[in-house]
Amino acid sequence: MKIDVLQHISFEKPAAIGEWASDRGHELRIHKLYGRDPVPRPEDIQFLMLLGGPMSANDKESWLEEERWLIRNVISRGTPVFGVCLGAQQIAKALGAAVTPGPKEVGWHPVQATSGTGSFIPDQLTAFHWHGEQFAIPDQAERLFSSAACRNQGFVFRQHVIGLQFHLETTPESVRLLLTHDGDYIDSSRYVQSAEEIENFPVPEENRAVLFHLLDDLVSHVS
Repeated sequence: MKIDVLQHISFEKPAAIGEWASDRGHELRIHKLYGRDPVPRPEDIQFLMLLGGPMSANDKESWLEEERWLIRNVISRGTPVFGVCLGAQQIAKALGAAVTPGPKEVGWHPVQATSGTGSFIPDQLTAFHWHGEQFAIPDQAERLFSSAACRNQGFVFRQHVIGLQFHLETTPESVRLLLTHDGDYIDSSRYVQSAEEIENFPVPEENRAVLFHLLDDLVSHVS
């Protein structure tokens, strides 16, 4: 299967999503929006993924609205959609929910499951965060995760759309890329770890397992 991935910045890549695709025999078609690639056509998409990025969903860039137009059209077709961080905020905003400033959350912090969706999801996992904004839960969507810093850490909409504020796709390499290219984002806020703490924390293996299960479940909705 071909999966369309919208990449917002050069240093936020698919990471473990690429490992999942390779393991399952899927092909990722990367659309580098930071390089001015156009958004794909809704009718050509079997599964849409949206990665993170340092920009805000509230920025007045025309491509952000074009992306939300695409999201709305893809969702209306019943096509699976998966978004991470900025990608999740874009999904929420496309569905009419607000994206607002929140406590900055950077580094490895626990998130709690808030739904019975997916027996493979543990009650708590330690996930990687790199955000200062947060989404409201869209109408008709169900909250999936929460944390001390951010009540809305994930949602599922109509079973075929999932948005996560945190990064289950994180690998040691993706951490190094963020620290190298966006390390100035780290400050002394309450929920912000140091670069040393972030880099030395071992990526939990269960995060990869949960990510793979979530993506496998979304694939089951491909028509």
